[in-house]
Amino acid sequence: MTTLQATAATTTNTDDSPAAKKPASAMLVNGSEKQFAAYIERNASQFSRNTNWQTYMRVVSLYNQHPVAVLSISPADRIKFNEASTQINTLLAKQKNVDASRWTNQADLTTRMINFLWNSDQAPSEPLVIQ
Repeated sequence: MTTLQATAATTTNTDDSPAAKKPASAMLVNGSEKQFAAYIERNASQFSRNTNWQTYMRVVSLYNQHPVAVLSISPADRIKFNEASTQINTLLAKQKNVDASRWTNQADLTTRMINFLWNSDQAPSEPLVIQ
């Protein structure tokens, strides 16, 4: 006599997003994005008039209002957002103070989280057809 034993498949969901083990206060959320904008306007006023900066803040604000809504951001604005992020990191790196360091960390984590959403939303690539 043969006995069959069925075992249930186990699925483990792993959150590998940049914010997985970070408190919300580690990102530009809950009003801190407005404080960050004020900091940039005070310390880099010329940059704060840049269109990339405006796109950056528009995306961060949209993320704060409704995170899934950032998926509707155009590819061109995604590029501007990431360019602004690089520019922000460069600007903040030149400032040697605790505030700049804190804002760098928060802006970086926020940028990484938004990019994580964009990358997760990528459509699967076309299947390779071999003839």
